[in-house]
Amino acid sequence: MLIRRGGGVYKQWNKGSDVDPRAARGSFRPAVNGRTFLPWLVLGIASLAWLAPARATLHLLGVIAAAVLAGRHVVPAVLPSDFFAFWPAAHIAVSAAPASLYTPSRFLGWTAAHVGPGLPGFMQFFYPPPALLAMLPLAPLAPGAGLLVWTILIALPCPFLLRRAGAPWPVIAAGLLGPASLTGVSIGEFGPLSGCLFIAALAAASARRRDAGALFGLLSLKPQAGLLGPVVLLARGDWRGLATGAALAAALAAAITLVTGPAIWAAWLGRGMAAAHAHLIAPFPAGYELNGVSVFWMARSLGAGVTLAGAAQAAAALAAARWCWRAWRIPAPDPIARAALTVCLTLLVTPYAYVNDMTGVSVMTAWLAWRRGRLEPADALLWLWPVLGPLMASLAHAEVAPLAILLGALRAARAAGGIGTPAPACYPAPI
Repeated sequence: MLIRRGGGVYKQWNKGSDVDPRAARGSFRPAVNGRTFLPWLVLGIASLAWLAPARATLHLLGVIAAAVLAGRHVVPAVLPSDFFAFWPAAHIAVSAAPASLYTPSRFLGWTAAHVGPGLPGFMQFFYPPPALLAMLPLAPLAPGAGLLVWTILIALPCPFLLRRAGAPWPVIAAGLLGPASLTGVSIGEFGPLSGCLFIAALAAASARRRDAGALFGLLSLKPQAGLLGPVVLLARGDWRGLATGAALAAALAAAITLVTGPAIWAAWLGRGMAAAHAHLIAPFPAGYELNGVSVFWMARSLGAGVTLAGAAQAAAALAAARWCWRAWRIPAPDPIARAALTVCLTLLVTPYAYVNDMTGVSVMTAWLAWRRGRLEPADALLWLWPVLGPLMASLAHAEVAPLAILLGALRAARAAGGIGTPAPACYPAPI
């Protein structure tokens, strides 16, 4: 692999990861001059919005401490969190009627009876059955202990996965302390973990390591986070990795079937998919859609009907998949930029993504900036977008996150060293 040492020329690195962490001597020094002073001033003021997810994370830690140390009850009214979809899901999955998990009325009724009222009506369990494997450790636990364990499960692996990918520690800190990651952890979502897992899988695929397929296969627990994984493996001609990923996904599906019985698949394909579809096509803004980052929700926010929004999403997905294919078909002098491009393109493929799913974008934006040796206004904008985007969507009634994500993809494609794939020359100068 090719890396750049301290801003110098690219040199060879042939070990397991794309970058030798010991050789990473970068900087996050802002590039401030007469042209960028005003953007930096605006972004500096806007960065105060980071305090909101930081405060939510501290609140989560306080709730956990109160539950574990003082025995206080954890209820939705105290902590708005998707944990109250995952903890009930684990308990229902090991009950006598696991298929009722995908019946909205029964799910909400069970949750209200066991954790109390206050759960929003849209809070359902939409994930495919294999995702339940990640939640089964919660089944024997009360809500307080379960919240502690769940927070550890979704947060603790992240720095180790990024380190496995070769990310320097300053990059890991910048990515995981960003608004996307803090939002994901504070609401108990998969986004930070799946984003870091995807980056680790991309690094393994670029280095042609044998664990690439297994890492992509693990993303079957949240399939929308790894939709471009098969494209990457096919483009690389990694047939062993593709077979490994498929075998692991099949094994996970078989494992949850043994736990819950085969009826859960019919329930998910029927009632579960119907509930997820209703959730997706709800009129904008339906609260949660303000935190969306997909092309589908952008089109809906701009007044498009379901059919037109679906067509826009399909076109974006095809274009992103084609761009990803071309990027991975050719030798890349800059595998880090290629990984950053792929992380951005993945969010343009799925219609179902939220700001916490931008954790991977935050990490790769920080990585490119660190290696470049300077922080540019566009880097700060992308890092802050998960907290600024929902505010803009609420005020302007327009969810335009895909435009920010496209900016990230274009910057990755035009990064120093290049990735050997043409990108539109939308800007002639660094931004």
